[in-house]
Amino acid sequence: MLGLFRNNQFTTAFFLALYVGLTHLASLLGFVEPQETIVAKSGVLYQSWFGWASAHPFFSAAGAAILVFIQSLFVNNLADEFRILNERSWLPGLFYALVTACLPDFLFLSPPLVAATFIPVVLKRIFKTYKQPNATALIFDAAFWTLVASLFYPPALFLLVSAYAGIIVMRAFKLREQLVMSSGIFVPLFLAWLWYFWTDRGGEFWSVQFGSLIQKYRFESAFNTRILLESIMMGVLFLIVLLSYGTYSFRKLNQIQKYVSVLYWFLFAAGLTVLVQSDPPPVHLVLLMPSMGIFLSMTFSAFRNKLIAELLHFVLLGYILFIQFVLPYITVAG
Repeated sequence: MLGLFRNNQFTTAFFLALYVGLTHLASLLGFVEPQETIVAKSGVLYQSWFGWASAHPFFSAAGAAILVFIQSLFVNNLADEFRILNERSWLPGLFYALVTACLPDFLFLSPPLVAATFIPVVLKRIFKTYKQPNATALIFDAAFWTLVASLFYPPALFLLVSAYAGIIVMRAFKLREQLVMSSGIFVPLFLAWLWYFWTDRGGEFWSVQFGSLIQKYRFESAFNTRILLESIMMGVLFLIVLLSYGTYSFRKLNQIQKYVSVLYWFLFAAGLTVLVQSDPPPVHLVLLMPSMGIFLSMTFSAFRNKLIAELLHFVLLGYILFIQFVLPYITVAG
């Protein structure tokens, strides 16, 4: 199957759409149900635009599939434009579609899934700052779109840390540019608040966006078959990425090594924000997936033996489909 995506032909987007459909088939057919708890952490824009999703599971699943396909195109374009892989291909888009279906909670519209749409946009702006004599517009955009993401999912605000660190990795971050970044943070926040203030809901805006942004992490002691199988899936993905670190930077241009460092910043910043939430939903991990998808595509494209790469991909895909179709019928075990 990977052979279909080892090219840069535009028509391969059709096969990518079919792949997204396959990985979202369980939600479209009703084998898994959406978790309503994730809506409680939604931002003001998500409540306004996608508040209907929790009451319409099928349309939520269909919307998620369409959104993931669009995001896959963004991620693939990002990897291609900046030559992160040795050869241009559709593997980044393929693996992004794969990892955004690795848990059943990912298969429906949710605040983190919508917020993840803006991560490739932010990464693209940060990457473009490399050796740019005047990057103020790019830095403003990076901050702006990160804040827009937080208006859908408030914890995405912590990605500002990775955006700030990413710019430092790419260039000398001057004071003037840092002030520009501050304005990029302020503008979307002010505009959103202004709309709520205009409709006499100014207090509601601050409550929704910042009311429960930082909480004491609460370890969940309950453990069952579902948590075990999902943890194995996430553990395998993280293990592959961490063990492949040397591959990502080996004999790469300095510019590509900087891109890899920025991707790791976004990966770890999104993961560590789990610790500032009292009851983080599994779907929060979607924020890690743009980096994860690109890293996995780098790992699999580096395999000299294409057959091994195909087999490993089928194992991952098969395990994900098993979790989607079989896990809902497994009773909770001790």
